[in-house]
Amino acid sequence: MKLAVTGKGGSGKTTIAGTLARSFARKGWKVLAIDGDVNPNLALTLGLPRDAAFQVAALPRDLLQRTTDPLGNQRVRLSMPSDAIMQA
Repeated sequence: MKLAVTGKGGSGKTTIAGTLARSFARKGWKVLAIDGDVNPNLALTLGLPRDAAFQVAALPRDLLQRTTDPLGNQRVRLSMPSDAIMQA
């Protein structure tokens, strides 16, 4: 399953994504949680201590591609398959 959480700022995206990631992991699922926000807080939401969260490797800038569709909606997509990211 692939799941993306999107929405307006302040709508609880990080909290929802972190809760879902923890819930799936507790059930034994493999989880890859990617925080594409310029102010990433997902690591903290997942329970990492602040000092450990700041040591998590940043995503390569070209991993996420941001575009705007003809209606003006912003879109973000991965530049490579998620399976390739999990193997890296």
